[in-house]
Amino acid sequence: MSPMHHLSSWLQSGDTSTYETWKGISLWESLAQHSRLAFMFDETMANDSKLTSKIILDECSEVFEGLKSLVDVGGGTGTFARALSDAFPNLKCTVFDLPRVVANLQGTENLDFVGGDMFSDTIPPADAILVKVRILLKN
Repeated sequence: MSPMHHLSSWLQSGDTSTYETWKGISLWESLAQHSRLAFMFDETMANDSKLTSKIILDECSEVFEGLKSLVDVGGGTGTFARALSDAFPNLKCTVFDLPRVVANLQGTENLDFVGGDMFSDTIPPADAILVKVRILLKN
């Protein structure tokens, strides 16, 4: 059984995701409660970012030219921001993700990690904000 088996029920509910309809709690609550699940989720997102960062930097890197700063909101372990900061050494990149995600990550001269919740905390200021949507959200 997967969360997508609950799509019909989810569409009729007030839940924020099919995962919440399936499990009764949000994905974020599950990740906070289960460190192994959180690790697998973070690794999956990092692997996705490896692929997407290569494609984006190969095909449309000009989008980032001239920027002095960028915040990757929900940037996880920083895979995309690290590739971006390597490709553009004069670009100051900040990864903004949950404190549990960024707690032990090391930045570089042009890469920082800031803990916070994008739904309730202030996103650090920058020339550009990057949000990669991988999960279907419903309002």
